[in-house]
Amino acid sequence: MKKRQTILSLVILCLLLALAWGLYLYNKPHANAGNKNTDASLTADSLYKAYANDEAGANKNFMNKVLEVKGVVQDITMSNRRPVVLLSTGQMGNVNCQMALDSTEVFSVLHKAAQVVIKGKCSGYLMDVNLVDCVIK
Repeated sequence: MKKRQTILSLVILCLLLALAWGLYLYNKPHANAGNKNTDASLTADSLYKAYANDEAGANKNFMNKVLEVKGVVQDITMSNRRPVVLLSTGQMGNVNCQMALDSTEVFSVLHKAAQVVIKGKCSGYLMDVNLVDCVIK
């Protein structure tokens, strides 16, 4: 009987710890790329060319890394309540920069044809090179 109570107590303790950890992670603030160290700095054109010429090699070099990308703003739109900045590459595709949630200043600071440096985490290539959690540098 005492052994059952001990096991039951341990199971309940584990469940409470798991619940506490889950609540901590759920309420943890979202980190954007602005707080992280930059892994590479390059132009929008050179980043797009790297992916267009050798996607596997570019994934090794850039995937899940924080990049500073310099380019010319082609367009600014909204997607899923987040600003999205397209950087022109002079190629068929662009660099698609999905801004961090707290980046509402994008519309007041940027305009089409503006030169900009955007810092974000590279998430791969789907016709455009995609950066997420971006901030204006």
